[in-house]
Amino acid sequence: MSFIGKSVAALAVAIALVFIVNAVGDIYNPTRTLDEPVYRAGLDTGDEGGATEVAAAEEEPEADLFTLINQAEASAGEKAFRQCASCHTYEIGGPNRVGPNLGNVIGADIAAHEGFNYSDALAGLEGEWTYEKMDAWLANPSDFAPGNKMTFAGVKDIEDRAAIIKFLMAHTENPPAVPEPQEAAATEEAPAAEGEAEAAATEEAPAAEEQQAAEAAPAADGAAGGFTAMVAAADPAAGQKVFNQCRACHTYEIGGPNRVGPNLGNIVGADIAAHEGFRYSDALAGMDGQWTYENLNAWLENPKDFAPGNKMTFAGLKSEEDRAAVVAFMMEHTENPPPLDAASPGPAAPGVASETLQEAVPEPEGAGERPAPEEGAVAE
Repeated sequence: MSFIGKSVAALAVAIALVFIVNAVGDIYNPTRTLDEPVYRAGLDTGDEGGATEVAAAEEEPEADLFTLINQAEASAGEKAFRQCASCHTYEIGGPNRVGPNLGNVIGADIAAHEGFNYSDALAGLEGEWTYEKMDAWLANPSDFAPGNKMTFAGVKDIEDRAAIIKFLMAHTENPPAVPEPQEAAATEEAPAAEGEAEAAATEEAPAAEEQQAAEAAPAADGAAGGFTAMVAAADPAAGQKVFNQCRACHTYEIGGPNRVGPNLGNIVGADIAAHEGFRYSDALAGMDGQWTYENLNAWLENPKDFAPGNKMTFAGLKSEEDRAAVVAFMMEHTENPPPLDAASPGPAAPGVASETLQEAVPEPEGAGERPAPEEGAVAE
């Protein structure tokens, strides 16, 4: 028999064996079909229960970073850190590898470990490895510091990131205290009690309240004028450097994409929580008004105080000069920002002054409760 004939015969035998094996398999292990799908979540079966469960899952608020860090186990973080061990050591005083040693990294200056040659992308960043920055870096190094040399794609699970941070805290001699997460109950009860107190004051002494409001208005105008003067004098290039710590969650180019937080192009003077395509938290979505210079200043200083209950974990910029520089930078990426020499109307004062500038949050008529603002390094 020729070679070609032998090949054809072998192929025919192989095909026949396949059919025979399949037939025997069906006899001893017949194919079964399920009466209903194994995964039923979200199916429209006429029962509202499934839809309710899905809706409840969608409405469940995102976990707070600080809460997760406090709850995390360092041993779990050690396991998650194994994916980093090929490039980093974690023991205090350990050697550098492809990446720097990470002992004592929590709270340390960014790109400051002795003896390691950092990329320009990281070397150009200012500030310390705060918990928020470490979380943003671990989530997506390329977004946090575009152009850096690390090829690691990031840790997508926030619980894994919190555990890694807890592990690194265990290898930092004096880690900063983890900020306390804001209690939801406190944010709900305090405005209500405040509203009741305001109502009582209104009934008992309306004249005194009007006088107090009249005296407070010039003081607020003076404070606002001071900040806008700082914005006018600020260097947008300095603001861009400060904004680098916001880039893990925000883009600033007009028409740029949303990330974890909304795009901030054309933000100055825009309506609060109005950027198209971004799903804001109820805290910001319930606010009226615009991102005036005063509101941006208050938001950047302390997002949690400005909008209690919002999801952003960024603690804020404590330096007023840094805030003014960031706003000046955002003005460059706003097509028609409000003029700095004109008083920018802020939201109606709630009637109680606050060092944290919560008076910038508008108060619904007759409610006595403040609506909550939204998240984002500059404004979500």
